[in-house]
Amino acid sequence: MQTPVSAQTFYAGEFQHAIDEKNRITIPARWRRDEAEEFILLPDSQNQFLLVMSPEEFARMSASVEQSASVTARDGRIFLRQLHSRAQHGIADKQGRLVLPEELCRKIGLKGEVALVGGRGRFEIWNVARWKRAHEEETATYQHVANVIGL
Repeated sequence: MQTPVSAQTFYAGEFQHAIDEKNRITIPARWRRDEAEEFILLPDSQNQFLLVMSPEEFARMSASVEQSASVTARDGRIFLRQLHSRAQHGIADKQGRLVLPEELCRKIGLKGEVALVGGRGRFEIWNVARWKRAHEEETATYQHVANVIGL
């Protein structure tokens, strides 16, 4: 019997793993279940990193565009067309190995060691050097917001 996907799937932390010669990355043990798992793989809008999320999370994201009062019907259709054309399915096996499509790895610069970065209902896979730069550049914003919310 399959375990239902939780609406509260949560990915926390940062990990470094290597992509093997078959373009497989091992998802951290805390982030996976003991069964094969389907994911949607999507480059971010600037091709800086690869978003990895459940099909349910992807459906929620798509629905939020359709329900947004800030997005016109035409812009929503165009966005969803582009979004779905850029997304790809991926399956992680029982050992948590996820095959990354070659064209996405090339486009984003994923090879060798990569950083897996938690992010609520999805996680990101970054080129390590690019992640280090982004992390450094974003630290001031993190500190500012942490102060604002009293963290």
